[in-house]
Amino acid sequence: MSDAIQIQVADSHLYPGCAVRIAHLPEPAAGPRLADAHVEFADGSGAHATCQRRAHDELELSVDGYATQRRHPVNARHWLLFAVDATQHSWRVKRRLP
Repeated sequence: MSDAIQIQVADSHLYPGCAVRIAHLPEPAAGPRLADAHVEFADGSGAHATCQRRAHDELELSVDGYATQRRHPVNARHWLLFAVDATQHSWRVKRRLP
């Protein structure tokens, strides 16, 4: 998964308002495109995900189910993120999507 987008989450799970860091997000290609991602949570757990730009400063993130380091199961979820800075390295979870 070396070409997957690396996403770091400031907690052991995602929720509205949660801080997210994406060091390198590829520029949007012509039209929406799904990209593979690996999400690393603050407790050391991780999950596979896919992400897709919705707008210049919005990103849809679909995270597969995973277990936290304390073995708490977290179901697969779909999230909307928004960019907090112009470099688009800092993001926040806006809301959960259906």
